[in-house]
Amino acid sequence: MGYRFMNGTDNLLRFVRKLGMDAKATITSLTRAVAMAAPDYHIARLEIDLSEVPAFLPNAKTRLMTLYEAPNPPEENGEALLQRFHVTREGEILVSIYPGLTPWTETEKDELVIFSHICFFYFGRIRFADVVEKSAFTQYLSGLPNAGGYISRVMPIVAQRRITEYDAYYFNLRSFGLISRRYGAGIGDQVIQKYAEILRVFRAEDEVIGHLGGDNFVALIRKENSPAFLEMLSGISVTVPSKNGPVTVQLSAVAGGWHITDNQVEQSDLISMPGIALNIAKNVTHQSACFVTEEMVRRVSEEKQVMQLFPKALAMEEFMVYYQPKVDSRTNELTGAEGLVRWKHDGETISPGLFIPVLEREGEIEKLDLYVLRRVCEDLVAWQKAGLKPVQISVNISRKDLSDPGLASEIDVILSTYGIDRSLIQIEVTETTDETEHGKMTEFLNRLYEMNISTAIDDFGSGYSSLSTLRNFRIGTLKIDRSFINNEEFSKNDEIILTDIIHMAGQLGIGVITEGVERTDQLEFVNRVGCYVIQGFLYDRPLPRDEFEKRLENRKYEA
Repeated sequence: MGYRFMNGTDNLLRFVRKLGMDAKATITSLTRAVAMAAPDYHIARLEIDLSEVPAFLPNAKTRLMTLYEAPNPPEENGEALLQRFHVTREGEILVSIYPGLTPWTETEKDELVIFSHICFFYFGRIRFADVVEKSAFTQYLSGLPNAGGYISRVMPIVAQRRITEYDAYYFNLRSFGLISRRYGAGIGDQVIQKYAEILRVFRAEDEVIGHLGGDNFVALIRKENSPAFLEMLSGISVTVPSKNGPVTVQLSAVAGGWHITDNQVEQSDLISMPGIALNIAKNVTHQSACFVTEEMVRRVSEEKQVMQLFPKALAMEEFMVYYQPKVDSRTNELTGAEGLVRWKHDGETISPGLFIPVLEREGEIEKLDLYVLRRVCEDLVAWQKAGLKPVQISVNISRKDLSDPGLASEIDVILSTYGIDRSLIQIEVTETTDETEHGKMTEFLNRLYEMNISTAIDDFGSGYSSLSTLRNFRIGTLKIDRSFINNEEFSKNDEIILTDIIHMAGQLGIGVITEGVERTDQLEFVNRVGCYVIQGFLYDRPLPRDEFEKRLENRKYEA
């Protein structure tokens, strides 16, 4: 008998080694293993008494866990007799047997203890796995679900096709940084914790509220509760203790909402869609709440398509370079051009205004910028081989590219690979409004200057500090922002400002171009203040390569 039981225990060990961390599989397999471990004992029921383990299964209604219950217990001996075997401090194993059957020997009791230890060990692993999973899906400060926890709680509602009963929200607190700066980070953390408690109390049982970190929150709220939820977000008072006495702050949130109308939703949309509306509320409408519109949905769909198509489009060379001429208005002769990217896909042209912002946001724009530079280099080499005298071509580099410390070196390698005369290439960077980007741009332009690569500042006068740009940047050209000439009439102030900019640039040895010139009065104005190199529709639109080659052959424009 003991041998059979021990053999059964060996089988059980082989069982549990294969189970891993799956709680349901572990418990189910253990119950079946009992029947294999002691088939001749006629055990009616095998249970573990967890009454001495208060931390285990804290939400369980009973501390008694049944591991095995015989489907057809013998009936000839009447009611079963309960025998208890104490198993260390972790609990007891309870065995229901029938009188008259072979009693347990001491050896068999020891074997049963071994079995119970195996059970407790694997239940402990299950409990630990639950703790780890809870930690991974919970925001440490607030105790609310984090992004992963939020999605894991929402997706069952999606699977049940009930998601259209809800509105999704993405919201953050107004000026929360001021609270932390005024009272300290500790008070700020307490405010977040208190705010999370209020959100938790507001939430209905089938609603979900998550904390993404900082002062950013997400929520899935039943449609009928949305008005009350938005009212709560509009302003509540929170009081937290401090060493100097209670601190009371008023909290209000800016929210982006999404009225979900289709049960077919992707899990990423549950955060990204209201996030889009939040961005509009903060930066466009400046309202306390904004909901996703059909136009926003269409835009998001287009942006997703851009990112899906981009890798293949780049490999298939669907991106074409168009050249917009730069003309010396004193002689009406072609002096240069700007290389501008166009995307031709399935016979249609995709607007740069659609794909460039998306690529910048997704961190893919550098691939496109360097692709354009290579194509320009290829065209310059081809024109020279064809006997055409090329002009300097400027190529745009996004400010987002400046985060790559190796960008200047990569540009240098490309020019060296194609053997391009460096006077034929100019790198354009748009003036920045961000102080951090301003520093990166300074370093980037200095590197290019050391490599003898010409540079230009685009949209000059709209950025961080024009005078600082003139003083700090090592550049060859300023491109005057079109906002200076987009007036129906030009005032004396306009003339004074532009005259001074052009004069200072000339004194520093920096060339000047005005872009966006479309009318003769604009041309006359910029000529009057001393700028003569012009880029704009008044002379030419961006031209495909073959048309631009004709401009290289005949450089003179009609007066």
